[in-house]
Amino acid sequence: MKSALSFATFLLVLWAASLPGGSQAGETQDDSILASENSFQALTKISQIVSDYQRHRSLLANASAEDSLVLTLQIDAVIKQFIAEMPQAAALYPTEPSNARDHDLQRQIKELYANVNVSLWELIATKRQAIDRDRAKRIGMATTDRGRLEYHISSLSTQLNELTSYAAEHIAAQQIMDTDLGELTAKYEHLLLNRADETAGRILLSGERIAALQEQLKLQAGDADLTLLLSTTRKILDRNIDNLSQLVDLLDAEEIETSEYRTLLVTVSLDIAAGLLDTQVISTLTRRAWQNLLSWISTNVTTYLLKLLVFLVIVLSGRLLAKLVRKAVQKSLDRASTNISQLLKRTLVSTAYNLVMSLTVVTALTQMGFDLGPLLAGFGVVGFILGFAMQDTLSNFASGLMILFYRPYDVGDLVDISGVFGKVEHMSLVSTSILTLDNQKLIVPNSKIWGDVIKNVTDQNVRRVDMVFGISYSDDIPQVESILEDILSKHDMVLDNPESMVKLHKLNDSSVDFIVRPWVKTKDYWDVYWDVTREVKMRFDAENVSIPFPQQDVHIQTMVQPLPHAATPEGTAPNTPHTKETQVTEAPTADAED
Repeated sequence: MKSALSFATFLLVLWAASLPGGSQAGETQDDSILASENSFQALTKISQIVSDYQRHRSLLANASAEDSLVLTLQIDAVIKQFIAEMPQAAALYPTEPSNARDHDLQRQIKELYANVNVSLWELIATKRQAIDRDRAKRIGMATTDRGRLEYHISSLSTQLNELTSYAAEHIAAQQIMDTDLGELTAKYEHLLLNRADETAGRILLSGERIAALQEQLKLQAGDADLTLLLSTTRKILDRNIDNLSQLVDLLDAEEIETSEYRTLLVTVSLDIAAGLLDTQVISTLTRRAWQNLLSWISTNVTTYLLKLLVFLVIVLSGRLLAKLVRKAVQKSLDRASTNISQLLKRTLVSTAYNLVMSLTVVTALTQMGFDLGPLLAGFGVVGFILGFAMQDTLSNFASGLMILFYRPYDVGDLVDISGVFGKVEHMSLVSTSILTLDNQKLIVPNSKIWGDVIKNVTDQNVRRVDMVFGISYSDDIPQVESILEDILSKHDMVLDNPESMVKLHKLNDSSVDFIVRPWVKTKDYWDVYWDVTREVKMRFDAENVSIPFPQQDVHIQTMVQPLPHAATPEGTAPNTPHTKETQVTEAPTADAED
C-alpha cells in the first residue's frame, strides 16, 4: 500500500513538473500539457485500483468468515477493473522517448506493470490454494453437499483459467517495454501445462464417476441423491471440457504441442471440429479406434458369436412353434360347435401366431443383451403420435372390432351396406371387400359400415319369396287359387314348413291381385322366384286365365250443330246440340305387364 501511495505521489510531482515555470518550462505546448494530464489521470486511476487490491488483500488475512466472503467479492471486482484499465497504461507507454518526461513515464509504467505482475501471480496462487482447500473438504461429505462443492470447485477453475488468459495478455503488453520477460514467460508456460494436465485428469475422473454413478443408478433406480450427483458431475465435466478448450487455445498461442489434449477433447466431447485440422490428432484417433476395435474383437467375438447362434436358434424355434400354434388354433376353431365368423377366426389365428413370434423376438433380444426398456418406451411415444396422425384408420379399426364381436355379416353373405349391394368377399379389421352381382369389387371402410344400416340378405337359412299375380275381373277366382297352390305344391324347392300362402290380396283398377308367398331355403330364393313366375304364365295361358294389362275408359262428347232450316228430330228442341259417345280403350305398352 505504501508503494502505491508513493507511486501516486510521484505522479503528482511529475504532473507539477510539467506545468509552466517548472524545470521543463521550454515544453509548454498545448498538446504536451494535454498528454501529461491524460497520462496522469490514467495512471492515477490504475494506481488506485492496484492500491485497492492490496488493501483488500491485507484485510483478508485476519477477516471473519462473512467478511472474508465480502472481501473476496470486492477483490474479484477490483480484478475486473484493472483487467479493463491495464491496456490503457500500455497505450500510454512512449516507445521512443524524446525528453526526460517520457523517460519518467516509461519507468512509472514499468513499475506499475511490475506491481501488477506480483499481484496477479499472488491472486493465481490464491485461487489454486482455494481449489486445493475445497477439494480436501470432499472427504466424508454428504452426496448433496459434495455435489455443490464440486460445482463450486469447477467455478473456481473457470476463474483461474480467466486469470491465466489475462496473464498471457499482460505478458504480451510488456513486450514493447524492453523488459526481461524470460522468467515470467517460463512461469506462465509452466502454469499452462500444469493447468492443462490437471484439467485433462479432471475430465477423465469425471467420466469415470459418471460411469460409476450410472451403474449405481441401475441398482438403485430412483435414488434422488445419486440422480442429483450424476447431474452435477455431468455439469462439471462440461465445464472442465470448456476449460481445457480455453487452455489449448492459450497453449497454441505459445506454440506448445496440444495434440494430446485435442485428442482427449474429441474423444470425450465428440466434437470432431476440435481436431479436424490437426493431422496428428486424426492419426492418433484412428490408431486408437483401430486398436480398440481389435481389442474388442479379440475379447468379445466368441461371446457374441455364441449369442448370435442362440438368437437364431430361438427365432427359428419360435417360428416353428408359432406355425404349430396357428394350425392348432385353426383346427380347434373349425371343429368348434359355436358359430364363429370368418373374420374372428382369422383374427384369433393371426393373433396367436403374432403373439408367439413377439415373445420369441423379445426373448431372443434379451439373450443378446439388449435393454428393451427404452425401446418399449420409444414404441409407446411413437404409438401415441401415430394415434393422432391415423385417427380415421383407428376409427375403422374400432368399427372392425365391433363388427367382429357382433357379427352382422360374414364372408359369403349377400349384404346391402352403405348403398352397396353384393356378396362379402373379404373382411378385415379396417375394411370389407364386396363383390357386386355384376362382378365389381368394392372396398368399404368399416367406419362407414358400422355407422349405417346393415342389411344381410342371406343371414337366415330360410326366406320367404314375395310374388304378386293379377287376373282379370272376369276370371274364376277359385280356379286361380287352385292353379297357384298346385304350382307351389309341385315345386321341389318350396318348403312345407312354414306353410306357403296364396291369398287374394287387392282389387286394383284393372286386375284382381293374388299374393303368393312360398318359403324356401335362402340359397334357392331366386330359383324358386323364376320357376314359379314362369310356371304361372304357362298355366294361365293353358287354362285361359287372362293376365290383364292396365286400361282406361275415355268418354268423348261431341257437339253437332243442326243444319239451317232443317227439321229437328222428334222430341228434341231446336238448336239443341246432338251428343255422340265414344269409348276408347288404351292398350298397354310392352312394359306395362307386371
